[in-house]
Amino acid sequence: MKKYYSMETNGRTADIYIFGDIVDAFETGLNEAWGYDGLGEVSGLSIANEIKSLDVDTINVHINSCGGYTSEGLAIYNTLKNHKAKIVTYCDGFACSAASIVFMAGDDRIMRTASALMIHNAWVRYVTGNGAQLRQEADVLDKISKAAGNAYAEKVTISREELDNLLDGDNHEGTWILPDDAVTMGFATSISSEQESSVANQSAMHLILQKVTAKPASQVPIDTDKLAGTIVEKLTTKIQSAQPIELQENKPLKFLSALMR
Repeated sequence: MKKYYSMETNGRTADIYIFGDIVDAFETGLNEAWGYDGLGEVSGLSIANEIKSLDVDTINVHINSCGGYTSEGLAIYNTLKNHKAKIVTYCDGFACSAASIVFMAGDDRIMRTASALMIHNAWVRYVTGNGAQLRQEADVLDKISKAAGNAYAEKVTISREELDNLLDGDNHEGTWILPDDAVTMGFATSISSEQESSVANQSAMHLILQKVTAKPASQVPIDTDKLAGTIVEKLTTKIQSAQPIELQENKPLKFLSALMR
């Protein structure tokens, strides 16, 4: 059965990758019963147990997800919040809906330059019943929305009224938030730029090349005229000390080789 997340550990650090829809066990069972490819396993319970078992100092959570079940997002959020490790969340693409709730669990919340959050109030896909039942369902949705809103409210720097307006959005469809606005409003703590990292690497390489190609401080500049004179002098001495060479019409190369010996 496929997971919507993966987990890796390296020493005292763990990396969690949530790269898929955040589903629950019920929907996974339906998908399999209807012949669709399963999206996850026991979802919230499964990932929560794995997080709890981590004995690490830092947990990095990388997110690229269009969201899913609010209940599952809140379960993951609270499990991360209650862990003793430092939590660092990264929005590596989209952190929408329930995935944006998970993003808010980070002590450090880092947006990529090409990423976006999307927040909205809770909604239900299917509902049936009479008027009283539908009104009750609406009341339940309002309570779920308030619980999810509390996750944002703990970190954002805007008022709860402003937050609620963003969650409602135009036409009650929620709001997309880009990196700069996410930092300004407190949804994120910083923006990570790959370009900055590249410039730093290039600067480091430039310094290394300078060290490698630099001339030693003690090196004395070469006097080319003096060097040429020394070479001519040595050749002249060599020629004068050589044995007389009998020139023959057919042996010019032998004469030259004697000069160069």
